[in-house]
Amino acid sequence: MRGVDVVKNLYDAYSKRDIVGALGHCSDDVVFRWVAEPHAPFIAAGNGKQQFLDRLMSLDKDFEYRSFVPMDYIDGGDKVAAQVEIHLTHRTTGQELVMHTADFWTIRDGKIIAMVEYYDTALAASVL
Repeated sequence: MRGVDVVKNLYDAYSKRDIVGALGHCSDDVVFRWVAEPHAPFIAAGNGKQQFLDRLMSLDKDFEYRSFVPMDYIDGGDKVAAQVEIHLTHRTTGQELVMHTADFWTIRDGKIIAMVEYYDTALAASVL
């Protein structure tokens, strides 16, 4: 399976809120980072599926995901980049927002081994 197909399958499961299924496309020791300024909300880094799962589930506690749509892919073989548009509602305030992320994936032997995401930290902070 091509790297871009692995990422597309992960996004498909994630858009259906099947987070455990999405992480099935990751290696057990996957490394993830959400890059942001040091005091930005939701900054994170970790190793392994369990830490990744815990972090993603914590986001679900704060936000309802109304839609999760990959907009564009760059297929570099074992390196894949994607722009994603996410429509969210903050569960406490009811404030809605549209967030764009830039995701960079590394795939080895059909599994995701690394993910780096960049997002609009000012927008995220504005709803908290």
